Formats: sequence, structure tokens, C-alpha cells
Amino acid sequence: MKNFPAVPVESGSKGKHVTGEMAARDAQLHTAALDAASEALSAAIMIYDRNDELIYVSRQMAGYVPVSPHFFSPGTRLREFLGAAYDAGMHSCTPAGGAAIGSREEWIAESIAAHWRERFDYQMRDAQRGWTKMSMRRLSSGHGLCVITDISEQKKREEQWHADLERVQLTEEILDNLPHPVFVQDRSLMIVAVNKAFCALFGARTDVMLGSSLNSLFDKALAASLGDTARHVLDTGAPSLVSVTVPQPSGPVALAVRSRRVGKPGRYFVVTSLDHPADMTLATERTAAAITLGSEQQDAGIENVADGPTRALDCAGRRVLLVTADSAFADAALETLSELRLDACSVQNAGEEEAFLDVARSAGVAIDLVVVDTNMDVRCLELAHQHGVEALPIDSFQIRNELAALAAERLSRSPSVEDDDWEITTGDAVPMSSDPLVLVAEDNAINQIVFAQILEGLGFRFTIASSGEEAVRLWQNLEPQIVLMDVTLPGISGYDACRRIRDLDRASGRTTPVIGVLAHAFERDREDCLSAGMDDILQKPLCSDAIEAIFQRFIPGYIAFSPA
Repeated sequence: MKNFPAVPVESGSKGKHVTGEMAARDAQLHTAALDAASEALSAAIMIYDRNDELIYVSRQMAGYVPVSPHFFSPGTRLREFLGAAYDAGMHSCTPAGGAAIGSREEWIAESIAAHWRERFDYQMRDAQRGWTKMSMRRLSSGHGLCVITDISEQKKREEQWHADLERVQLTEEILDNLPHPVFVQDRSLMIVAVNKAFCALFGARTDVMLGSSLNSLFDKALAASLGDTARHVLDTGAPSLVSVTVPQPSGPVALAVRSRRVGKPGRYFVVTSLDHPADMTLATERTAAAITLGSEQQDAGIENVADGPTRALDCAGRRVLLVTADSAFADAALETLSELRLDACSVQNAGEEEAFLDVARSAGVAIDLVVVDTNMDVRCLELAHQHGVEALPIDSFQIRNELAALAAERLSRSPSVEDDDWEITTGDAVPMSSDPLVLVAEDNAINQIVFAQILEGLGFRFTIASSGEEAVRLWQNLEPQIVLMDVTLPGISGYDACRRIRDLDRASGRTTPVIGVLAHAFERDREDCLSAGMDDILQKPLCSDAIEAIFQRFIPGYIAFSPA
């Protein structure tokens, strides 16, 4: 150490010897303290005296200024250090809000002037490192201090915050320009957002609506019914479509209430729209609302401006297969479906469903819809997709509230058209050409839940296989766009399952990305995954950022939101 305050010298040779030892210990202590501070702050620290000679440079400085180590030695002139930094390319870093200095001497002179200011802070961007912040202080003793910190993550969060703010503002503008009322509820079912049409419907200001509950807007029975529906949507993620009649000064108004869960696990919200049947612009919404609202609408003579009177969908002759092992569930569902004049029957398990669909196909009988009890195995949904039939998963709550509307909506769709998800982005992202299906091969129940929460939060369709054999079978039947393969599966391992998929790939002419999922990513394990035909690996514990990064690399057309 050099130029730190000296300890007073004692008289005599013995005193000088003791003083020298004390000074050495103090110097070591100062150095150790600065090293600890630099490490704790994750910052590079440089100290220089009034003659601009370096006294101390922390080892972190080499990560910011790539120069020869001897330029960090005590006694090096600040000008020499800055010259080496210029030659190493530091001059190309552009200070935020300023321009890069031209010549070498100009840059060094400007930098020394900055180091002599009493207080000077600036940020600069390096194309390779990202963002760094330089803080320089000149003390009253003449000593100078320079601290360099990496603020790339901070800048990334700021950019994300600005982008999120833009998206929120854009969302508000879209909602306020929608012709039908929309409101948003949080997990406690309090209203946290409304649009102008919703306020106009009830003749109240936005600040009055926010923070209120449905009990303040609807009568007790209707509020309780809508609350039960919203809670069901929150808990299950299943969208809802029910009909209500809202009293108004001019008379009761029939509305089709559509609710959907949005957000990520732990931060779910329910978005509900109130669609007036006379103002619906989509044919599917008009027919579904006409059925659920029934003959009361027709008697009232509600008409659509473009298409004339709203008519109930003629379901006579449409065929629906119900899959449930619960007799009470089957009785209630069949009764509801029969009221729609649907030709409906039920089976009790996946085996009966498969046999029924095979016979129907061989006989040339078209099945229009398969309604599946949510308590049944996922295989029941897969069978419907394999036979090219629309599948509607539903639970006992939805039978009495929503089955008629949901069945009518599914039956009114074109068989070749699927729902499109949409996302608001202010960046240059390109939408995916289709909704990707992710196949997860994982036998651990806890990890299955983690996968489900992450993929649901990212907005992906997915299915889960519990064994290697099941993973290969689902890959053949569902043709997913990517496979996340745990390597330790019962039956055949994830390695062997991937080898089978690769053999089948060669026969089919298509290549599916397979990502190995490992508890420990040793180099040997990575090599085993690659030799089995896997494209990359994911390491547990799982996180959404790592999975999304994999999707960006391996799913064609998938581009996550990135700030401009």
C-alpha cells in the first residue's frame, strides 16, 4: 500500500522497527477491507493519490478494463492506465446522453478531468458487457476513488418496466374502445379494472367501481351466481359463458357473460365481458347466447342490425358423445344436451370411447363433439383429438351453469378453425403460426405440477407423459412441436425414449426437438443426452426463463416479447 496516513514514528531503532511492523499490518488491513468491500458490493474499486498514482485496484477491475495486469500495480500513473484502457477499446463505450471522444489524447484528457471532479457519475454501454456505471469522487485529502458496477440487470428491469407500462396503456386504450362492458376481478373477486362501457352500463364513475364487489352492482342472488362462476374460473382455468338478466331503468337487459382466467400462477385474474346479444358481431357468440337465453329473447323481439332476428342454433341431428364414469354427471349432462335437441349418448371410460369412435368412423357416422368429465383420464381428450373431433372438458359445476352455452359455441365453430390466442407487444415480435403443443415426459408428481404451472403461465398447450413408453406413444399421436424429456423415467429411460423418437423421426421425415431434463448437469450426463439424440438440456430446479429460452431456440416462429 502507498500514501495511506503514516503512523507516528517513535524514537529509537526499536521504535522504528515497531512502527514499520504496525504500518505493514495497517496496510494489509486496509487492503483486506477494500477487497471485502469490493466483493460485497460486486464492484471494481480503484484508489489513486493526489499525484494521480494508483494506490489500490481490486481484482474485479480486470473484468471491466481488459488491460495487462502490470497497469493495475500501485505506483502506475493514472494517465498510463487510461491510455491502456483506450487502447483496449474502452473509448468505444458510449456514455449515456453523450458522444464518444474522438482522438486518444482528447479521450485521456477528458477522463482525467472527470476523475478530478469532486463528484461525477455516468453510465456507459458496452456492446459486449452491457451497461456499467462509473462513480468518481475526489476527497479533500486529494485522494481519488473510482467505483465501477455492472447495472445491466437494472437497465433490463427499467426497459421491461417501460415496456410493461406501454403495454398497460395500450391495454387500457383497447378496453376503453371496446363496445361491450368489461371488468377484471382479482383473487378476492374485487373489481380492479373496468372499461368505459362498463361504467356507462351502470351509470357510475371509474373510481366508484374500482375496489367494489359484485354485491354493490347486482342483486344478491345474481351477484352470488356470478361470484361462484368467477371463483370456478379462477380455480380451474376453464372459461365460462353464462346468461344473465340485468335490471335497468329502461327495463331488464339480457346479457351473455363471458369470463376467462388470465395471468400467471399466484397472480391470476378473471376478465369478464358482458355481451349484449343485439350487439354481438361474431356468429358463434350470437348462437351461443341465443341458446342460453332461450325463448325469452325471441319473445322480446331482440334483433341484430346486420343479421335480423337472433335465432337459436338448430342442433337437431348433431351427435355428441359424453365420457364420464359418474352416473349423476351423465344424467345431468344428457338432460341438458337433450334440451338442445342433440343426439347424445355416454360411455364410461377411454376404452369404450375409443371403441365407439372407431365404430362410428367405420360406419361413416360423424361425431360432432366429445364432452369429457374433467375427472376422467387425459387419454379421453387425446382420443377425441386423434379422431379429429372437437373435445370439451367440463366439470359438475359447469353442467348446471354453462354446458348448453359451451356446447353450442363448440358446435357452431368451423371444424378447421381453432381459437387464436393474442398478445399485446410493443416490440418487433412475430406471432407464431400456430399454438405450440409441448410434450412433457415426467413421472414425479411434484415436477409435473411445476411444469404445468410454468407452461400454463407461458400460455402453451401441453400434455404430460408419466413413462418413456407413454412419451413415445403421445409423440406419435399428438405430433408436439417440442419434447421436454426427463431422463429417469419408469420403464424405458428418457435416453431410450429419445432414441425411439429419433428412429421414428427418420421414418416420418420430421424432426422434433427433444430437450433432456436433468437433476444434475454433469458433463457426462450432457454427453449421454446428446448421444441419445437430444438437442439440449434443462437442469432442475425448473424456471420459466430457462424454459422460455429453450422455446425461443427450438420452436419455429416463437419470439418472446423483447423491449425495443
